[in-house]
Amino acid sequence: MIILTAFAIGLLAAATRSLICYVMTPWLIIAAFALAAVCSLGNVSLLALVLAILSYNAGVVATLLMALVVELRTEA
Repeated sequence: MIILTAFAIGLLAAATRSLICYVMTPWLIIAAFALAAVCSLGNVSLLALVLAILSYNAGVVATLLMALVVELRTEA
């Protein structure tokens, strides 16, 4: 679920084409993870945070690659 949510956030952040969204979103993911870690009673896995950041980056890359493919198709 974390992977899908972070991937969707990456897609939406890239769709805005705003540099502020590109930069701030991973920091907000880290802040939300830190708050959840502080409030949780059990152990917290850093693997979930790493997967969320990687999934966010994959969402951004997927959006940019699709925009490139669409642009190349319209030129041909």
